[in-house]
Amino acid sequence: MKTKNGGFTLIELVIVIIVLGVLSVTALPKFLDIGQDAHDATAKSSFAAFDSAVKLYHSCWLTNGKSGAVQDLACFGDGDIDSSTTGYPLAQSDISNGTKLQGDYCEEMWTGLLSHNDFKLEGHNNSGGYDDDTSIVYWYAGSEMSNPRTYCYYNYIADDRSKGAVNWQLHYYPATGETTITRGALSY
Repeated sequence: MKTKNGGFTLIELVIVIIVLGVLSVTALPKFLDIGQDAHDATAKSSFAAFDSAVKLYHSCWLTNGKSGAVQDLACFGDGDIDSSTTGYPLAQSDISNGTKLQGDYCEEMWTGLLSHNDFKLEGHNNSGGYDDDTSIVYWYAGSEMSNPRTYCYYNYIADDRSKGAVNWQLHYYPATGETTITRGALSY
């Protein structure tokens, strides 16, 4: 009596390989894009947390009946963030009269407003060469708070550090408390 082997035929194996190939071609791009989705979500949620902290700080300033620039507003966080003349966060160091923005203030605001911050920040430079562990590049535009275009900017570069790369950006205007989140490239 002859027994038949229970293996697969060559045609069955070829069909299975073709089906697996078609599935991998359609599914692989979805899996490759998950990394970028994670970076997008990280940037957006961090920038949204910054925006919420700005609003909470201003609410604290208002409810305490403050006016003008205040040093070390005690009712927010560790009580070490100073305000602009309009009551929005400006810096942790000496602000004089709260009418000027400086580059270091932008880093101080980020770290002061977001106490559980896992990002490494680095000031914007013209060479574009940032450390491999730098997540956010910051700096400022303008200087006088009376100029409505004076703002801090934060670029999330953890997903792409190359020159000209389009990344998530947060612009924060300390005179009005406005924040805008967009995508754009750092200028050099």
